[in-house]
Amino acid sequence: MTLALLWIMLALTACGQKPLLHSVSIVPNVISPNADGTEDVARISYSVARPARLSIYLVDAGGQRHSVRTDLDRPAGDYETLFSGVVSNRLLADGTYTCVLEARTAHGETERVEAFLTLQGGEPNLIQIKNLNIYPTTFTPNRDGINDRVTVAYHLTKEAVSVQVYLVDAAGGKYPLPEDKIRPMGAAGNHEHDYEGGVDLGATPPADGTYRVVVEAQDAVGNLDTAEGQLTIKDGGVPRMEIVNRAAQWSASVLPLGGTLTFTCTLRNIGNVAIRTKGPPPGTLYTTQENFNSKVAYEEPGIFRLGMDFEGNSSGRTYPFRWQLGADDELTTVDGQKYLLPGQTVEVVGHLKIIDKPVVVAPYYWLGLIHEQVWIVEDRVEPVPVTIGF
Repeated sequence: MTLALLWIMLALTACGQKPLLHSVSIVPNVISPNADGTEDVARISYSVARPARLSIYLVDAGGQRHSVRTDLDRPAGDYETLFSGVVSNRLLADGTYTCVLEARTAHGETERVEAFLTLQGGEPNLIQIKNLNIYPTTFTPNRDGINDRVTVAYHLTKEAVSVQVYLVDAAGGKYPLPEDKIRPMGAAGNHEHDYEGGVDLGATPPADGTYRVVVEAQDAVGNLDTAEGQLTIKDGGVPRMEIVNRAAQWSASVLPLGGTLTFTCTLRNIGNVAIRTKGPPPGTLYTTQENFNSKVAYEEPGIFRLGMDFEGNSSGRTYPFRWQLGADDELTTVDGQKYLLPGQTVEVVGHLKIIDKPVVVAPYYWLGLIHEQVWIVEDRVEPVPVTIGF
């Protein structure tokens, strides 16, 4: 200790100044942290006579130290800390602890005060997150119908007052997952979260990469449990496709019964993800007694096709005549699936032989861009009346 510091301390003592740390009390000094609303929390009160850094910790019967507060900046004044028995997100075991308060000024002056605090009747069951499952561990949120969604499932051993489920990227950014779809959030038991990266709402998903999946659950006492897994996102994005200029060219406005109506239109992938599609290829001829099922080109979730529909359609399905977005040699095949790449433009031609009498003499025909089992992206494009002679 320097002579100057000793002189300052002697001067303060001579002037009758209060100790650096004083008026320490713990009320009550016996708590039962079990969330029953009775003596669950101790109020640790103290006063600091001069600016100092303050720490509070408990020492158990075995001499282990449990930090409650560490190096808090405290100007001179009166303070209190509420202590629920939880340290580092876990409730301490029942027992009697030595509660230590330590204050230290920038000049090296220190003060230490000890008191006893007893925990009894604490909640014996710590909340646990068990059996965290993530499936699939790699997913492609782009609405192509293949690995578009991921399920995050786990089991809570007891009721939680707070549950958070989120992704964490390499920079620490967080992406929350939607609410549980099988049980209320926080209920004891099995839970399941369905995640599609926000693409269903038209939002851009998190960037491609590998993420930590974090589940945090806290019970009423303050116990916190955390479980983590890993998830990889790739080829993510919102599919965006258009019929260029919402335009099409029709071959005729008058046809005899048995004649063939032909259309031509141009389509473009205007998004940043590949568009999945399937046959029949452009140029395919339908009759009015057929549909895409008769071409063994069944509807499939997530694919895009160009369709034709008409006034008086009573088949029970919209756009019964559908064509692939581009010829096979214009598309890119990945794992047996055909894709139209971002920025790519194709021309589609389709034919319909009208062999059934229409319900009106000049029914309307039109085109539609269909994202199957998702939505009709562009509906009733270039409707045209065609007179059918019979």
